[in-house]
Amino acid sequence: MRKLLFLLLAATALWSGYWFVGTRVIRQGVEDGFADAARQGLVAQKSALRVAGFPNRWDLTVEGLRLADPKTGMGWQAPFAQVFAMTWKPWHIIAALPPEQVVTLPDQSIIATSSNLKASLRARPSTDLPLAEARVAGTSLTLASDRGWTLALGDFTLGLRAAPALGAAGYELGFDLAPLTPDPGFVAAIRAVTIPELPASDLPDVAESLWGSIYLTLSAPLDRSVGKVKPYLTRIEVNQLNFAWGQMAATAKGLIEADGNGFAAGKVTVEVTNWDRLPAILVAAGVVKPEVAPTVARGMQALAAQTPQPSVLSLTLVLRDGRMSFGPFPLGPAPLLVPPSG
Repeated sequence: MRKLLFLLLAATALWSGYWFVGTRVIRQGVEDGFADAARQGLVAQKSALRVAGFPNRWDLTVEGLRLADPKTGMGWQAPFAQVFAMTWKPWHIIAALPPEQVVTLPDQSIIATSSNLKASLRARPSTDLPLAEARVAGTSLTLASDRGWTLALGDFTLGLRAAPALGAAGYELGFDLAPLTPDPGFVAAIRAVTIPELPASDLPDVAESLWGSIYLTLSAPLDRSVGKVKPYLTRIEVNQLNFAWGQMAATAKGLIEADGNGFAAGKVTVEVTNWDRLPAILVAAGVVKPEVAPTVARGMQALAAQTPQPSVLSLTLVLRDGRMSFGPFPLGPAPLLVPPSG
């Protein structure tokens, strides 16, 4: 009996020591991260830091968060952020984010209001901690810019998980971002566009569907050395992409990868059902000038007429020799996938 009691006491002491050592490591790691960011000229501020959850969890709470890069004008503010991990599997962490955050971009600030917004990060248990899955989900998310636009999501998910079939640096990006509510002003602008020979827009206030999966191949795996290695995209395969907004629907599929000069090269085919709603969207988005819209509409009609279903428009995004075009419409330079130093 004494031996059993001794073993229980020893196990309790060891487990308690493990928790307190882990707590000290977590606190020091966060403090070092903020200090390192400040040394690099970044704004990294917090008002409080706590670790609780003894004995089976580490519950990290950081309050009064303000992170910013003065050079780029990017930033993030939040009243708090919480990170949770079970002591027996510290490679799997869950984050709870506040119902309101502020994201700063170089030309605007966006207030993000959400419900049940959570994120999780799961690594494979090894010394390099390679990413197994990262996921963000919520029951609602509304973005409101100080430039006057809004965008709202319903019950949504966004995830990135390792795809071993693509190699050690291959991942699958999956998402379901609908119902999606565009800015009411944008919808009103679409409805205000009139194009001869095309019907007035009948698009509803809410887009019913936006989901898909995209395979990504990076130059190096996402693991604990990601800050030093700085992986970049080398290959993008659109496995499936589906969008439905009222009577209009679109799908996409294709492959893009870096060419010998590092530019994106490849093809992505986009099919739009009931494409006659598309020209008004392009005008409202500022992509096409109103006076050019009839010409664009006639061009789309001519292309659709060459298919068995005139209501379906098929266009291919072509990236070649550092340039890109969408069907017969030139778009300009192709993006550079591989950095110049790569």
